Amino acid sequence: MGSTEVCGPVLTQLLDEQAFEIPDQIYCIHPVSQDSDQGWHRITVKQMSEAVDRLSWWIDSKLPAGKPQVLAYIGTNDLRYAAFILACMKTGNSALLLSTRNSLAANQHLVRSVNCPVLVDGTERQTLRTLVNELDASCPETERWHISPIWDIFSSESVKPYIHGESYDVLEDRTAVVIHSSGTTGLPKPVRITYGYLATLFYMQTLPVPEGRETTQLFIRMKGHLRIMSGPLFHFIGLVCIAECIFYRTSFLLAPDRPLTADLFSHIMSLDTPPKWGLISPFVLEELSTSEKGRLALSKLSAMNFGGSPLSKTAGDVIMDLVPLQALYGSSESAYTATLMCEDPADWNYLEWNPNTATRMDDVGDGLCELVIPRAESRRCQGIFHTDPHLMEHRTGDLFREHPSKPGLWKYQGRGDDIIVLSNGEKFNPTDAEKVIETHPLVKHAAILGQNRFQASLLVQPKWDSLPEHWDAAWLHRNLQSIIDEANVSLPGHGKLFYSHVAFASREKPFALSPKGTLRRREIVKAYQPVIDALYSFQSGRPQTVTQLPELQGSCLKETETWIQAVVSHILSIRSINLEDGIVALGMDSLQLVRLVQVLQDTTDGMNSLAHPRRWTSAFLYECETSQRIAKSFHHQVNGDIPKVDEEHSLSRGDTIMKYAWDQARHLNGGGVQVILTGSTGELGSFLLNQLLQDLTIAKVICLNRSPNAAERQLQTFQQKKLSSFWLTDTSRVEFRQCQLHEPYFGLDTEIYDTLKRDVSIIIHNAWAVNFNQSLPSFASHLTGVRRLLTFVESSARKPNFHFVSSISTVAGSTEDIVREEAHDISCVLPQGYAESKHIAERLCEFSSKQSGSRIAIHRVGQLGGPSNLSGGMWNTRDWFSSLVKSSLTMRRVPDSLGPMQVDWVPIDTAAQIISEIVETRRAHQDSLMVYHIINPNAVGWNAFSPLIAKACAAEIVSLSDWIESVKERAFGSASSGTDLHDLPAAQLLDFFNFLLHRQGQLQPCILTSNAREDSSTLNALGGLDASTMKTWLEQWKEWMPELDVAI
Repeated sequence: MGSTEVCGPVLTQLLDEQAFEIPDQIYCIHPVSQDSDQGWHRITVKQMSEAVDRLSWWIDSKLPAGKPQVLAYIGTNDLRYAAFILACMKTGNSALLLSTRNSLAANQHLVRSVNCPVLVDGTERQTLRTLVNELDASCPETERWHISPIWDIFSSESVKPYIHGESYDVLEDRTAVVIHSSGTTGLPKPVRITYGYLATLFYMQTLPVPEGRETTQLFIRMKGHLRIMSGPLFHFIGLVCIAECIFYRTSFLLAPDRPLTADLFSHIMSLDTPPKWGLISPFVLEELSTSEKGRLALSKLSAMNFGGSPLSKTAGDVIMDLVPLQALYGSSESAYTATLMCEDPADWNYLEWNPNTATRMDDVGDGLCELVIPRAESRRCQGIFHTDPHLMEHRTGDLFREHPSKPGLWKYQGRGDDIIVLSNGEKFNPTDAEKVIETHPLVKHAAILGQNRFQASLLVQPKWDSLPEHWDAAWLHRNLQSIIDEANVSLPGHGKLFYSHVAFASREKPFALSPKGTLRRREIVKAYQPVIDALYSFQSGRPQTVTQLPELQGSCLKETETWIQAVVSHILSIRSINLEDGIVALGMDSLQLVRLVQVLQDTTDGMNSLAHPRRWTSAFLYECETSQRIAKSFHHQVNGDIPKVDEEHSLSRGDTIMKYAWDQARHLNGGGVQVILTGSTGELGSFLLNQLLQDLTIAKVICLNRSPNAAERQLQTFQQKKLSSFWLTDTSRVEFRQCQLHEPYFGLDTEIYDTLKRDVSIIIHNAWAVNFNQSLPSFASHLTGVRRLLTFVESSARKPNFHFVSSISTVAGSTEDIVREEAHDISCVLPQGYAESKHIAERLCEFSSKQSGSRIAIHRVGQLGGPSNLSGGMWNTRDWFSSLVKSSLTMRRVPDSLGPMQVDWVPIDTAAQIISEIVETRRAHQDSLMVYHIINPNAVGWNAFSPLIAKACAAEIVSLSDWIESVKERAFGSASSGTDLHDLPAAQLLDFFNFLLHRQGQLQPCILTSNAREDSSTLNALGGLDASTMKTWLEQWKEWMPELDVAI
């Protein structure tokens, strides 16, 4: 491969090089005929090279000299695809690979969108020829060429070499081939694949793999071993097979152009030289796994990758026992993202990103994260930055959920555009439930729908040949109820399927599928619109629930409370609940709430003694909040005693006073000021929002969050932390907007953006990813967001005060004796991406303030503890100190030191109060830039708390170095076999604890708080952290760590 180092990995040049060096090596084992079993041709590397040259001269003879052209190709799924793609590259052109499964409109759109002058016809079957005839007729501007039959292209006649002499450096950003997106979101989009993009497949072998681990990419691990290729060559999987087998000098067997049935696959695996591995679609694997013949054939493989769509757990678990199986991740736009083989074979459906490739997982709510690919220093292994060379980060739109007990393992949950958003704003991903339903022997495909509807529905395409002779819809409906129950287990409450919302497809209209075999959901909805509309016009009263709910057995208050408890428990699938628990805090969503309303209404309507039965509503139940208050209200109703709402649901005394005060204050002084708060649903953000709402001069808080369901998350958080949730349900003081701060206009409608510019007087920017392991480039979008917020400030009519919530880590690396509340240079910043990003944001604030005179406050927040009271929630369990205590409890060892760290911590609710006081004080300030340090000015030594924590953990106190060694030993050493890393979270933070150890003995600078104390009376009066507060935090963790002895 010596020449590759000089000219780079250019496929055509490598193929010619191999034709000279290893002419007789097999490139492809190819079926003699697609329609009958006439044996196999072994096509050598030399024959492949000659076929490319033959087609290159043919293209040259037909295409006039001039600028490079895009030549469309449709044909039988044979090796002419590879020859044509490479010939187009040699002649300076590029091939457009049209899907044989596309509609006429889709292919017409693609041909015209890339200004394609030629349509090359490689069809043999009448169905394909009809498709090409229709496309040819609809695109009169394109010329139609007929390519020769395959064995004429791969003939034994000699051919003059066609030299492709351009270097990789010249070719890197030039289009090599054009494929297209799968079209699940409308008309397909052409994707221009460059030479550089293809080279990423070659350079992936240079990515380091952690010691003792293996790459998932089988084309690297199984280099030189025969591969099976089943599927269309016009697809991404087909293209990468063609390229990888040249890059890695690996042969492949191309399956005949028909479905890979168990019979066909068994025949292939019985050949004298059977394949050893492959990348096969989940749809095919699921079919093979259902038959003994298919399973036996699978067991003859040495390894298997799958990708493109989810593989059902049933099929995957079967295949896992037959052959090593692992998911791959890639896409047409971005090629592969490097992953590692999971250490546990049972995790075949999870992805673990290679730590040497750039990835970021952004929380999008509901436990889901979107994969984001930041641009690395080199794009050699990043296909997306060849597809779009000006991009700085790629938001894939692919959603994942982290393994419940193995951090760093991610399970694909579907695309963002697979997510169904109901009319009430609830969203869910239907793909897992669809896979469950498709395991039923009578179901071919299952489509869960409900976009912009109030609840989900199910459309089933049966296996028509499997149905009995005299079946009807009612019979099939009954037969599917058990599998619907099973599918409901994987759906959230608001996405549950009701029997009443199930319909069946017709034989005449099979579901539209993408080339990957996944549903084209929008096309299905369009095709079955009348059927779907009929489902939602069902008006016989209320949707039928899946199972019978408990019935009321008596009329006294105690019996009513027991009944309500049972109903709520059943709806939420929780074994038992307390009467005092809030229904939202328990996780009740809007559809589940509707079910509760229906139960109450049905029961009320069934009591004939009631002259004027109450009309129950979701809003009223939200007001009631707890099961106890609902039961009390119901009891009053059935006994004819209907109290006023304020008797049914009383606010706390303080909330009641605030509510009445606000009702009057909002009519004074023009209604007050409007505030933007970003990141309101986070820990600090929730307490900040609560504090802002106590200020009667604030008319409205506009919460800008990335999550589409931020309002519901906020309400649940407020109820869990016993904050004033009535502001979110009973007033219009809080407005939630989904945004992307790094996008123009924050991703909002321009009308909304302009309204904010006109009305907002204060901005508090609190949204930032708290991850100390990420590098600076990972925070690029956050920095763009700061820049756009500052632009907003500079161009707004009210010139709003801007408050940036920064971090004390921007000055914690200072070597000065005293750190003042002012701007500092990079020498003071801790060497971590998080701190560096916050520092850059501070510099942007400083620059904006100097240039425009904007009034800006920087809040450098130090270590925040849990809430100061028991009812306010608990210290985040993912924090380093929570991890220290949990790990100390597991090991029964507590460190005697935190290195150089002093305990200058502030309870999180107190910090929110301090910041809100500064926000209020700053409204009267004219200073353009102020810096505040939000730390406890009365620091205390760790030795004041280590004995208390040791007693709570029943642990001994050891040196910090011994404690760290104990963590390592329990996590990775000989003592690791019996340790669940979930109980040893410090193992994931060893870099941080080693950092503390290495700085042990160093004197920490004195961080001044003069500005903060002057503008916040709370900080000025704050004493040092005491044992009482530490005990409160330990008690808050009692449910998380039951073994903690908090009676200390």
